[in-house]
Amino acid sequence: MKPGSTIVNTTSVNAYQPGPSLLAYAATKGAIQNFTANLAQLLAEKGIRANCVAPGPIWTPLIPATMPAEQVKNFGKDVPLGRPGQPVELAAMCCLPRRIPVICQAPPCR
Repeated sequence: MKPGSTIVNTTSVNAYQPGPSLLAYAATKGAIQNFTANLAQLLAEKGIRANCVAPGPIWTPLIPATMPAEQVKNFGKDVPLGRPGQPVELAAMCCLPRRIPVICQAPPCR
């Protein structure tokens, strides 16, 4: 990768607040968070950024497969938009970091 390149990984609130029914998912998202933090440190001297995003509720096949029907019905209603995000909305956001300079560097989101 060339200097100025950006790597964006997707994590989840489940990395920080895992639910008992999502063991494998939460563990994977926690691993991605840790991997990205280490990768950012490793690649910084080469001018390559690595970041991860934890977007909030996104509608995916995981939702109806892992939640009771009543919970699925209300999924995402407690966020400002009043609905879960769609994967395409997240995809657009993940393209943004490569187009803007780093304004500040902060520890991973929590």
